[in-house]
Amino acid sequence: MTIRFKVLFTKHLLGGKLEAIFDSSCPTPPWKEDTLTLEAPVANEPWSLLNHVLEFRSTDAQFWWEKTGHVFARLLQRAGYTPAEQYRELLFYALFVAPELGLAPDENGNVRGWRSPGTPDSTPIDFSWEWGAGDHATVRYSFEPISPHAGTPLDPLNRSATNRWIAKLREQNMVPGLDLEWYDHFTGHILPQEDMARTKTADVFIEETTPKAGTVVALDLEKTGPVMKMYIYPGLKAEELGITNLQLVQQAIRRLPQYAALRVEPLLAYLDEGTARYGFETGILGIDCLRPEDGARIKVYVRAPHTTVDYMMDALTLGGRLPLKESEGAVADLRDFWNAFLADAPAVLPADAPGRASPGFYYTVGCGQEISPKVYISPGYFCKSDADVLGRLRKFFSTRRSDGMMDNYEKAMQDIL
Repeated sequence: MTIRFKVLFTKHLLGGKLEAIFDSSCPTPPWKEDTLTLEAPVANEPWSLLNHVLEFRSTDAQFWWEKTGHVFARLLQRAGYTPAEQYRELLFYALFVAPELGLAPDENGNVRGWRSPGTPDSTPIDFSWEWGAGDHATVRYSFEPISPHAGTPLDPLNRSATNRWIAKLREQNMVPGLDLEWYDHFTGHILPQEDMARTKTADVFIEETTPKAGTVVALDLEKTGPVMKMYIYPGLKAEELGITNLQLVQQAIRRLPQYAALRVEPLLAYLDEGTARYGFETGILGIDCLRPEDGARIKVYVRAPHTTVDYMMDALTLGGRLPLKESEGAVADLRDFWNAFLADAPAVLPADAPGRASPGFYYTVGCGQEISPKVYISPGYFCKSDADVLGRLRKFFSTRRSDGMMDNYEKAMQDIL
């Protein structure tokens, strides 16, 4: 299981928010520990009350609720969600997420059945914590709905589960503002269709974070209700077509009805340039499930085995295409943040480093919006432990925040780990 944290720098860079995102990967999932270290729940906490009344039809759903639901509850509590908000999010999780997470691990804690791409150990749920301005945090999670027959001849690409899950949400109007125009477009162009002949990728993953098929659901738990996003993996279809992931993503974007309004060509040109210069790997395309005219965004994720500040600045400015605007403070913050985790790393990571170690970026575009670059770092390769990650993060924040969010996040990690 992975618990991510996301830091928003509220100063402006390139006219938009500057973000840095990190994965802090538990070396041992909670369900593999001989004894759990979670604090004993208080009897009147939302988690405890729901846990006493909820019953699940399958032992698998029961497992995921008991193990991951408890983690989720701790994050909500420490992030300052009110009891009413905790009830709302936990009940949604119990009814619409836990039953979709597939088979429980075996008696040794090993994943059974479909292996999900979002976490290092292939478990299907990924929690995250976003720092906002002031004493505010937003909890988020992403997961892959898994069908009972995923990975078998009945459903070799796990294509049915996400569509069924979305249909259920629409029928019950569970996510206000949900719009699937871009979801339908990009899944149609980026994912292999059921009748597509598979000759090059029949029995293998493309690489460690690209599954045989590819949709992961994400929910940002805003206090006003969830905002839904989708992440789509282009690896399999690109491999079968004999083109690169980036070429497939570029084709899909250029075929959008809103293509002209996106003003995306400077980004697509830079991604070609960065692929030639740094060896960018285009791993994921993300979308907001909102109407395009209501602010939906497209996100293109890339990464490369480079760690220098010059690499970072080149990627953030699209090779000089985006000028820095009112950004001295934000750039200084980001340099310090980057160096907090990468200062001791070689300029280019060795060839045997795992793909997840490569620092990367994701770029957001939307109709009438400026291109916005974001930094992405997974510190597991560079840090000795989760405690080391927390220590570096606390040191960075010590001169930049005076609210209690760092204390709350650290307490949540201590509760869980």
